[in-house]
Amino acid sequence: MTMDRFPEAIDATPDPTLVVDGDGVVRAGTPSVEAVFGLDPDGLSGRSITDVFEDPAGLDRDESASIPALETGSGDDAHDSEIGRDATGAEGADDAHDVDALIDTVRAGESRSLADGFELVVRRGDGGAVPVRVSVGAFDLDGEPYAVVTAIDVSNERTRQLTLRRRTETLESLHDATRELLKTTDREAAAEAAVSYVDDVLGHPIAAIWLHDERRDVLEPIVWTDTAEAVVGDHPTFDADGRSITWEAFESGEPTYVADVDDEPERYSDDATIRSELVVPLGRYGVLNIGATTADAFDDSDLAVAQIWAATVTMVLVRIERERQLRRREAEVARERDRLEEFASLVSHDLRSPLNVAAGNLEIVSDRLADESIDIGELDAVERSLDRMDALIEDMLALARQGTGIDETEPVPLADFAAECWETVDTESATLSAETNAVVAADRSRLRQALENLFGNAVTHAGPDVAVTVGALPDGDGFYVADDGPGIDPADREAVFEAGVTSDPDGTGFGLKIVGEVAEAHGWTVELAESETGGTRFEFRGVEVESSEGGA
Repeated sequence: MTMDRFPEAIDATPDPTLVVDGDGVVRAGTPSVEAVFGLDPDGLSGRSITDVFEDPAGLDRDESASIPALETGSGDDAHDSEIGRDATGAEGADDAHDVDALIDTVRAGESRSLADGFELVVRRGDGGAVPVRVSVGAFDLDGEPYAVVTAIDVSNERTRQLTLRRRTETLESLHDATRELLKTTDREAAAEAAVSYVDDVLGHPIAAIWLHDERRDVLEPIVWTDTAEAVVGDHPTFDADGRSITWEAFESGEPTYVADVDDEPERYSDDATIRSELVVPLGRYGVLNIGATTADAFDDSDLAVAQIWAATVTMVLVRIERERQLRRREAEVARERDRLEEFASLVSHDLRSPLNVAAGNLEIVSDRLADESIDIGELDAVERSLDRMDALIEDMLALARQGTGIDETEPVPLADFAAECWETVDTESATLSAETNAVVAADRSRLRQALENLFGNAVTHAGPDVAVTVGALPDGDGFYVADDGPGIDPADREAVFEAGVTSDPDGTGFGLKIVGEVAEAHGWTVELAESETGGTRFEFRGVEVESSEGGA
């Protein structure tokens, strides 16, 4: 039977179309059946439509893996039905994937649109399987039931859907893997987790990570998959002196894909079992290698995901290194603090005995002179100095036990406080000018340490007749202490706050270091500049200045 018996509109249909009778027997087919599927319409005449369509569940597993999924759902059930089975594995659970259901629809004289039609497979003339969506249009001719069965090739649509779903699943798994990787605190553990992800999620069973040993300047294999061990055996160590694709990628910092290792002159071994290799640097930490035993095994998608994952691994390695450095620094600070406290305790003990003797004798002398009605004003200066020494010992112990931080500050009138500090320093014939109304927020005891050291430093280095000026900075950001001495060479200014640095042969070099520590403890910065007279000017910035009117 030919198409001549049926309406001309059927023959003009561009999609592959069959005319079947009420028993599901093919009676005719449009030319597009042969053009699209390579099937002879005349040869199909008189045969059941089961000779054209197959259930997706009937495909063997290898064959089903080569065509896109036929499900229209989503999630785990959709994934389990990729070859036409429901989530339980039972065949025929969904009549949309059942050829018998198609025949029953034809026999019942029912129609199905493409939207609610059947999702089946056409066996092409060359033996290949093509996923199709099938519609059924029932009609009568001369009182006999017929149906127009149209099959639409949905390969491209399915491919797009499958690609999109796989990309989504990959990104979701990448997100989950990143979250787990961030929990690692050891770089070897991070490397192991990274390689496991490449194997378990990305489906590349041959993978390994080399980490850079800075001391030896080599890339050392740290972790690899079981398959990599079985295929490669002992993983080599790479360095700059030997040829290797891995070292070249690490040194350049650029991802490298070698489609066929046999064509690569820089390969490490001439008899390597790896044919395709994807090498992605992990910054300065090492490289991630993904391999395959066949040539041209990776595509652009593999490279993109590998680069994203490598960037994630690198970020985690950076975080692990910084945390390790922080822990090491904290341990060093704790040890240093213990040593400082021990030292401060010993020094305070050694200082208190002669200090107590001096204070006791001063009291005896003062009492005797008072009984004789003799007033010696210099004894008051001695008493203030002894009190100051006692306060310094207490501050040293507190600093050693509490660290360098400052918990509380108070408003300190800068001019009055500077004059007070000036009285406790042996300033000889030096002069102080502090004509300012600035009030700064500071710890009085620690600020006193800084000012006294600066005043003493000015006298020591600029001479007994030095003129010292204290005032607020014009921009209101802090205050300064300046002198009219010879100044400090700009090349030497950065080193003056280091311990032991001094031009005074009898000095300890700790005075200006204390100044720097006082500034740091307050959260200030201290910078050296040249004063208006060519001397030295210490500028304290980042200081909270409550008021600043006038200046000196």
